Amino acid sequence: MLKKIIFSIAILVLSAQLSVAQNNPQAEKILTDLLVMAKTNAIKTNFKLIATDKNNLQGLASSGVFTLKGAKFVLEMSDMKVWFDGKTQWAWVEQNNEVSITEPSEKELAETNPMAILSGFKSKCTIKFSAKAKSAQNYCIEMLPKAGSKDIIKIEVQVNKASGGLSSIKLSNKNGTSSLLVLSNFKKGIAAADNIFVFNAAKHKGVSVNDLR
Repeated sequence: MLKKIIFSIAILVLSAQLSVAQNNPQAEKILTDLLVMAKTNAIKTNFKLIATDKNNLQGLASSGVFTLKGAKFVLEMSDMKVWFDGKTQWAWVEQNNEVSITEPSEKELAETNPMAILSGFKSKCTIKFSAKAKSAQNYCIEMLPKAGSKDIIKIEVQVNKASGGLSSIKLSNKNGTSSLLVLSNFKKGIAAADNIFVFNAAKHKGVSVNDLR
């Protein structure tokens, strides 16, 4: 009888652990639909990036405009601009009129492109609705890395219920720091020719080129 009780308790504990580890199908579908939309539509959105240190103190916030078309993107800020055509990345700094040319890795792209973060971590995380965050306008979703993530311990995503667009994404790191990206004025299906994702030296006379490829 005692063995049966122990066995039953073990089954209940194992079942609870499995249910925790499994993805919530609806939350997973919301993220999948978001990524599909980003791949099939040209998107433009305003953004604000806020970094917080391990003492929960906010650093300087940065803001700008982000345009995305498949794997290509343009990141525009007040003092710099970044272009990526799917292979090559140009980062131009206005202060010294210098452009650095690289061929970024998947990890480096994930630090610049929020959609790359989601697509890169989607298969490596347990996906569920947040038990703490609630919003009338957004779906609040948590992505918890299963194993192997050296830095990120949690990704919190908010997706607009009406448009299906990304509203915000927060990365929490093991060292206690975090970064919050808030998007606004999200537009999909915009006109975006491929040449806007390539640096045009003719528009930046006297530019200094730093080719790091």
